[in-house]
Amino acid sequence: MTRRGPSSPDLILAAARKEFSTHGLAGARTDAIARRAGVNKQLLHYYFKTKTSLYHATLEGAATELAADLGRVPLVGLTAVERLRRLIRGQFDLLADREEVTRLLVRSDGDGTWVGTAVMPVARLLTEGQATGFFRDDVDPLLHARQALLLHLGYFALLPVTSTWGPRAAWRDRVTELLVKGCTW
Repeated sequence: MTRRGPSSPDLILAAARKEFSTHGLAGARTDAIARRAGVNKQLLHYYFKTKTSLYHATLEGAATELAADLGRVPLVGLTAVERLRRLIRGQFDLLADREEVTRLLVRSDGDGTWVGTAVMPVARLLTEGQATGFFRDDVDPLLHARQALLLHLGYFALLPVTSTWGPRAAWRDRVTELLVKGCTW
């Protein structure tokens, strides 16, 4: 049985993530992405048509990865409120552990369509918690989940400022409590 390596689109997306997280959409160069991926530059255009569509695919891929990893946070046996607390902390910790993804998302240009994907685990939990009476009905689950992501990304976007406020875990825990109290009875 032969083992196949990553496909060309996967190689391109991995290289694009590095380039876009470092240089943003405007500063990234498709020739650098192609070189890093080990493919011909025309292959980028074959799969993704334009640099902008490659950029959006890269953002969506990072958001999908973040949501998938967040979906693996252990939540069994916890109340809805504790599940939310753990999920919000987990989101912050994932962003702290994945500097390249975090830089990419912080630098993101464009329409932000990736945000809906990234926040889905938190929004889904809030919706389920509302249905069972754990969370207030007047809270918009998608908006609340977006606010959580914004507060987390804001920490990393302003690291020279926020890092002087104490340990990362203290920020994470304060933001978590703010968000949990903002949607519970």
